[in-house]
Amino acid sequence: MSYCINPKCLVRQNPSDIAACLACGTPLLIQQRYRLVQPLRELDELGQTEVFLTEDQGMLKVLKVLKTPKLLKLFEREAKTLQQLQHSGIPRVEPDGFFSLSIHLVTYKHSLMLHCLVMQKIEGQNLEQWLEQQGPISEAIAWQWLKQLVEILDVVHQHELFHRDIKLSNIMLQPGGQLALIDFGTAREVTNTYLAKVGSGREVTGIVSPGYTPLEQVNGKAVPQSDFYALGRSFVYLLTGKHPIDLLEDPQTGALNWRDAASQVSARLADLIDDLMAPFPGQRPLNTQEILQRLAPDFPSPQKPPSLASPRLRWLIILNLCLFLLQLITGFLWLQAKQQQNWDSYRDRDLPLPAQVQ
Repeated sequence: MSYCINPKCLVRQNPSDIAACLACGTPLLIQQRYRLVQPLRELDELGQTEVFLTEDQGMLKVLKVLKTPKLLKLFEREAKTLQQLQHSGIPRVEPDGFFSLSIHLVTYKHSLMLHCLVMQKIEGQNLEQWLEQQGPISEAIAWQWLKQLVEILDVVHQHELFHRDIKLSNIMLQPGGQLALIDFGTAREVTNTYLAKVGSGREVTGIVSPGYTPLEQVNGKAVPQSDFYALGRSFVYLLTGKHPIDLLEDPQTGALNWRDAASQVSARLADLIDDLMAPFPGQRPLNTQEILQRLAPDFPSPQKPPSLASPRLRWLIILNLCLFLLQLITGFLWLQAKQQQNWDSYRDRDLPLPAQVQ
């Protein structure tokens, strides 16, 4: 089966062995190499993008089509971002993976310009789908997945970019157990111009995913630490099975009340997640390296007062008590012996005996 790329076509499904769409005549082999095999989400005439599973010389890839010029800047930014980043957890885009295509619309007597982005197909399922099937994750899995995602973000942030739309539906679990971060259409470059806009309060394109997006991003002032907030919220969802938007927030601090719904989580992990999603960017970790340091196995946990229930401490207390009692008894016996010696000395001299110490 081949699909017609023309969004205005009335019958887009075609046999796989023909060169042009039977309904509208649009070539089915795009750029002389790409054939649309099936849509990866429902084809909606009102939608601004369409995504297809695509065959490219025997390999399966993903082709995203932008139908309107309104989002062209974001689309171009996604292509540029993915071409820069090299990581197994980020979809690859070849240098010629972004192109424009003019479709002649016979019925409308004009042409339609489509913008296309071809990228690596990430196998597996997104974590929102996985969570619905498997339920909340254990702490051991949380440590592994958090480290993987922070390492991916480390690559992104080192290129002076940030994602701006981290959420479970944009994280893929691959068959080998590795995670991948997808949908870089909202990624933003940290340029001096962008920082000047944020600092002056001028309008910046806002990307909002309810439950995941921090307040500064809602206000159009996203920063790299905004990714940490969304990452923390994602792990709250994974550990509790509850969407962050369904959990209550502390009315005074703005902190998310989630720990009671994740009894399997240690204080060390919970503290890290709370730090990631602190209400203000300055309260969150400074960068990915700081998070990776806290994820290291030998990173010291916060010191807590030792419990009296500790066997080691209990024996230490007993030992000290025994030593104290031994010293007390020894001192008492020495004092008694000294008094006896004094009495014997006075008796030998026929002197009156001193009063006994009571």
